Amino acid sequence: MKKRIIASAISLVLLAGCAATEPAVDVVGTATITGPMVEQNNKSAIDATSLQTADAAALKDKLLTLQDGETLVIDAGKYANLGKFDIKANNVTIKAANPGEVWFTGLVQFNLRGNNITLDGVVFTDGGPAERMGGVVFRGDNNTLTNSTFYFFNDDYLYQPDDKRAEYPKYLWISLYGKHNSLINNTFEGKHKRGTLIGVQKKKGDTTPDHHTIKGNLFYNQQHNQFNEFDNPDAVRYNSNSWEAIRLGDSKSSIYASKTLIEDNLFLKCDGETELVSLKSGGNTLRGNTFVDNASMISLRHGTNNVVEDNVILGNNKKQSGGIRFYDAGHIIRNNYIERVMGTGDVRGGIAVNTGITDVENGETLNNDVKGKELNKQATPYKVSIENNTIVDSRQNILYSTKTHRVSLYDNAKVSTIFAGTDISFKNNLSYAKASRTLTLKGNDSVAPLINPTYENDLYFGPVSGIELPWDGVIYRNPKLQRAENGLLEATNFDGGAKGLKVLTTQDTGASYRIK
Repeated sequence: MKKRIIASAISLVLLAGCAATEPAVDVVGTATITGPMVEQNNKSAIDATSLQTADAAALKDKLLTLQDGETLVIDAGKYANLGKFDIKANNVTIKAANPGEVWFTGLVQFNLRGNNITLDGVVFTDGGPAERMGGVVFRGDNNTLTNSTFYFFNDDYLYQPDDKRAEYPKYLWISLYGKHNSLINNTFEGKHKRGTLIGVQKKKGDTTPDHHTIKGNLFYNQQHNQFNEFDNPDAVRYNSNSWEAIRLGDSKSSIYASKTLIEDNLFLKCDGETELVSLKSGGNTLRGNTFVDNASMISLRHGTNNVVEDNVILGNNKKQSGGIRFYDAGHIIRNNYIERVMGTGDVRGGIAVNTGITDVENGETLNNDVKGKELNKQATPYKVSIENNTIVDSRQNILYSTKTHRVSLYDNAKVSTIFAGTDISFKNNLSYAKASRTLTLKGNDSVAPLINPTYENDLYFGPVSGIELPWDGVIYRNPKLQRAENGLLEATNFDGGAKGLKVLTTQDTGASYRIK
């Protein structure tokens, strides 16, 4: 159990200039950035050979006979193949006598069906979930997993492509049903098989908010195609799907609010798929997280009125790294710092405004009763506020996508019509692209120009591709950036005008023009 690698990984973030402690710092005047509380995840190394095989049957009997209000302290050891079982008692605590020295190995699944259950200081490793919904499944309310570790928990279950489509199974590590459940200060390392790491689910017929909390966790080394899942070219499209670190909801429940909080987490070297954190429900908040060296991005895929704020995203020039992309309506994307994300094409960028298939100007929405417009399709971005963000030296700092869409995950035929983002509001953003082969803004006005966008006090410095923006020719020269004490960049020294003017600058001439 080499937890020293985690401490080294955390130090990389500190060296990159991401603040790990309070107070928050101000970037570009109004942008507020906070860092994750990484110290909780700096767990000590545990020597696997020091742990003895323990009596799993005796432990399982204790777990199954827990009474309301009890605390079960588990002695150090490796408890193998506990299998799938329910904990129905309420107000109970299950914890390791010595944190990190209680290992659940082999096939196991805790179904937390009672309320106010705490699972504390345990490790899931050298095995895998006893059933595809995970090693821990939250069924009740107000339950908590804390100070625990999932470490390369990929083995012992059948993992082969099926006969129908050559599709690999999707095994989660954790599923969250119920209400007000929490994942606090845990480490999730080495998810190398297909399946979302953490999935927020709803029971059939549930339309009420979930109110879960995912806070202070470390997500490290999530990799795809480690078992050659992409070898079959006919199946690669869906076998490369469902590798998210966190997914809140699904298309069926996307019309309902989840109101889940994802806060102060660290995501490091997670390369599962395009979507690293996938929001497929409404009313969620993604706040104060740090993303470093991920070939993936935040995705507002389904659902409305989500807030993405105060996050730091450092691509470090990694191929396919990205920032934030979005569909659907009513989101607020503010106070985020994004630097050197290198994703290209029509999906990845620092901030990517996707295209959709709904005509929102005429009131069209996704609806399972309308063929071709079902809930799993792409809702056009509408009335989204993008404000106080800083995007620096990325291949596509801001992307107005021209993406076309397929009929479904299993049908590659293209839909006939796409719609560009509508009524998108840009305010007080800084897009700075001075590094080689970077763009401050990319789109294609001849294919998918944004509809009725508004700009207020945005600052763009660097080359622009495919976009014609109105300007009045007022010139401000030589904007500069300097690195603040926390390692992030802030704008300074705008010759001829005050900081924060709404300008667009072309890197090849050095001249900038104020947008009308």
